[in-house]
Amino acid sequence: MRRAALLSCVLTLAACGSPAKPAATATPARTVAMSLPTDTGDLVTIPIPKVKTTVLDFFGPTCEPCKKSVPALTAKRQAIEAKGGKLVLVAILADGETTEQAETALRSWGVKSPFLVDAHDVSRKALGFKGIPATYVLDRAGAVIWTAPAAASADDVVAAVP
Repeated sequence: MRRAALLSCVLTLAACGSPAKPAATATPARTVAMSLPTDTGDLVTIPIPKVKTTVLDFFGPTCEPCKKSVPALTAKRQAIEAKGGKLVLVAILADGETTEQAETALRSWGVKSPFLVDAHDVSRKALGFKGIPATYVLDRAGAVIWTAPAAASADDVVAAVP
């Protein structure tokens, strides 16, 4: 009798499948909506309108790892654009740093590119990152679809663009 009851219970559970995860454990996608000035002072909305994906790459003028990561990623700009994405560099300026210092740093790294300027931690507040370099891929609606791990390469970023 016990064996039949146990078998009945096992068959009932197997027929039900695995239990669904409760909605409370699901992590909602973080959505980003912000505006930042360009290096020339124009205001730009993030995510970039009419673009499938926006790749945000945050750097600082004195960031040592950025000296390698920013040029490597800007070299992949065409591959990102071929997938319908837009690479956007964002200078995170510490107290006392200037837009001119960010531009000089990019030039010294061999990068000639417009960039956005964040001197007031707007990006950090919106995305929650602690240090730079930091790279995020956003969908058309501004949902974060990928966050680059510390060891991510420029090829990893391109692969993350849908």
